[in-house]
Amino acid sequence: MAMEADAPSVVVWIKDTTKQLSYAWLVALFVAHIYLAASLVAVFASTEEAPPGTLTPLTADDYAWQFPPIGGGSVVYELDLLVAAMTSLTLWHAAFSNNHMLALAGLGLGVVTETLSLRLGGTHCHASGLLNLYPCSSLNSVVYYLPWVYSCVTLTSRLTDTTSWTFPLCCGLLFFSMCGPYESQGPMMGWWLWPRADMLVKPGWVGWQLGAPGADERGLVASAHAYEALSVRAFGVPALAPYFHFAFGWGIATAFQAQAKWALPGGAFTPVLLGPALGLLWDPPIRIVYWLLGANKLAAAMSIMATALALVFFAGAALKARPPRDLLLFAAPALNGLFFLSNALLGRGRSALPGELKLFVLCVVSCATVAYARAAGLFTPPKTAEDGADERFMV
Repeated sequence: MAMEADAPSVVVWIKDTTKQLSYAWLVALFVAHIYLAASLVAVFASTEEAPPGTLTPLTADDYAWQFPPIGGGSVVYELDLLVAAMTSLTLWHAAFSNNHMLALAGLGLGVVTETLSLRLGGTHCHASGLLNLYPCSSLNSVVYYLPWVYSCVTLTSRLTDTTSWTFPLCCGLLFFSMCGPYESQGPMMGWWLWPRADMLVKPGWVGWQLGAPGADERGLVASAHAYEALSVRAFGVPALAPYFHFAFGWGIATAFQAQAKWALPGGAFTPVLLGPALGLLWDPPIRIVYWLLGANKLAAAMSIMATALALVFFAGAALKARPPRDLLLFAAPALNGLFFLSNALLGRGRSALPGELKLFVLCVVSCATVAYARAAGLFTPPKTAEDGADERFMV
């Protein structure tokens, strides 16, 4: 199942997992576990609760601006706990598979993306968690990128040929399916705020922004360009938010292919940090669909992603028949889906979210979990002695 030596590939298969961990990586694991322990204590020690109330729509039913979060600001500690657990699992997998650079690159992307979104576009404001990188940029929102990027890229490399055009599309779909259940519940749960109809994101926010928003004394304000991109909503969620998660994954996977083909330097940091810029290529199709058919951004985004899914299954490269079993790789994205599904159906979202949104979360989590299991080899029969030893890999 190993790739040919002279074939350009994102994946490198290895068998030796006995290499000792460096002190730097042991420190990273220690910090991740401290974050996990602190989050666990915060969840059980906090008693803060929000006063009972309902969502406050600002224009029809497209905008939702819920503050404080459902259950109070302390409920965000549950997000910290989830992210800390996924990060710990991901770092252990990266250590065992000698795949450190991809994990660190995912963290770097989180820092860059959240910082630029806040300072340049004023696109959104995350509720304060256990720790915050900046006001409106909680630690859990930044660190979430680490298990998100690592899991989706690695799982996709186990599903399909990494040299095929199927690889970027499949990676984009996994990016959407992992973050989509989180993204869809965020506004109505109050986990973060999107721009209101008056372009205000967070009243009273104190910080610097570039350009005209920085001169607005009301607080955190979206730029005109950002607001235009985020103006069409469903259940408070901008239509282009999950669409550009798909574009992020596609761009990163395409950049990995370009790096393999042209031997670009920088390890995993080059494709992970530069790949999202390639995702901007998915903006013109939205506008073309609107120009040709008059369909809004929500319909265009969902239709384009559905078409990508159909292309993957009916015209793309065949799925790899026998990926090695890897329960540790499966654990982080499965935990992600379980958390957001349980919130929607059994937790605080049970009374706050509409049935249509719960159905969306159920369908996406169910399908995504099957994809994770398939990529992690859970549907693969155990190897026999004739098959040889199990293999691990790195990206």
